[in-house]
Amino acid sequence: MKLSAITLAIAALMFTAPACTELANPNYDPVETPEINSELPSNTGNGTGDALKTLVIYYSYTGNCHQIVESLSAQVKADVVRIQPADKTQKYEANNYAIGTELLTAIKNNPTSADSYPAIDPVTTNLANYEAFIIVTPLWWSKMAAILQTYLFQNGAKLAGKPVGLIVSSHSSSISGVEADAKRLVPNGKFYSESLWINNANHSKRADMITEWIKKCNIKTK
Repeated sequence: MKLSAITLAIAALMFTAPACTELANPNYDPVETPEINSELPSNTGNGTGDALKTLVIYYSYTGNCHQIVESLSAQVKADVVRIQPADKTQKYEANNYAIGTELLTAIKNNPTSADSYPAIDPVTTNLANYEAFIIVTPLWWSKMAAILQTYLFQNGAKLAGKPVGLIVSSHSSSISGVEADAKRLVPNGKFYSESLWINNANHSKRADMITEWIKKCNIKTK
């Protein structure tokens, strides 16, 4: 029996429709599985000596920010500290990013309370030993990732009066909300006039973008 053109069209539509439910949320950076590759040390420096005066502070869930820090470390002489959540079992992308949304909502509702921020692993790096800082963070729902917000809430005042660079990784959303979070959490930091935005479309060009950015900001290179 021959099928009519209309019947064939309906059958094709029914076959392809479920794919629409798999679209990633473009406003939330962690859309991949957690990284399992080798990592930079969580805390690589003690801040002693004249050679180590810049500290890179970062958080990475999918691995994008980790790769950015690798490219950055190849060009800038700096110590690196990686911020880790105390609870490493969380799947922020699960249930349409429900956990990540909950964490950000708690911060938004009461940003001045320490109880609003998710717990992180202790960090012993003495920030007083550094002259400049570079923050590398993913974008979550157009905001700074909640894990890194915790660290800056606890330590942002120690960055006062010092140069602060900001590098943001996102899928496609602009980074103005992350910049606002950074300035709220580090209110007296001397932020460079231009942040570096690395998105999904240009992530593979990150090394060249970092080169141009450090030139514009006059950041000390190796």
